[in-house]
Amino acid sequence: MNDRPRQPDGDITRLLGESAAGSTNARDRLVEIVYAELHAMAKSRLRSERPDHTLGATGLVNETYMRLFRVAGEGVLPPFSDRAAFFSAAATAMRRVLVDHARGKAAVKRGGPRSLRGSRVSLDALDAAESLEPQELLSLDEAISRLEQVDERAARVVRLRFYAGQSVEAIAEMLEVSDRTIKRDWEFARAWLRQALGAIEQETTGS
Repeated sequence: MNDRPRQPDGDITRLLGESAAGSTNARDRLVEIVYAELHAMAKSRLRSERPDHTLGATGLVNETYMRLFRVAGEGVLPPFSDRAAFFSAAATAMRRVLVDHARGKAAVKRGGPRSLRGSRVSLDALDAAESLEPQELLSLDEAISRLEQVDERAARVVRLRFYAGQSVEAIAEMLEVSDRTIKRDWEFARAWLRQALGAIEQETTGS
């Protein structure tokens, strides 16, 4: 899913430490890295979107960037402790942008943000980071939130893959577990989400 060159973890860790200690140069370099990483994530997430999609990669990057910085205050980098913390925060911010955007579109198209009828989600979209209709994205996000109550790490794996565009190998490195563990989490999450999405479909259609 993600074959772009990765910034060396040691460099990021060093820059994070120097920035926290007050280095302006380190902070400026981190800003460049953060923006570049967000742009790569956005391109991966939106690469299959329709040409008429109203939220392009640049818009998604800018909104995600603003949400990340809004947490800590204007002009100040959020306190990322390491690469994993950055991607978790970025995935969360990107998720919120996409979900808010989907809610707005769903409200216009279906007469209200809670109308999710007919939103059958193909889990193949998770593997390929493919685009989803607004109702599908909202259903999927709700299912992932439910998964988080059952298995927090599995939900985190899904979000890092779907929203941050990270590979199994990259996630394993971030979470300091084996590739096999992440693959097991991923397979469990897919099976669990399939059932959860079916339940959500029944709840929203009343069938």
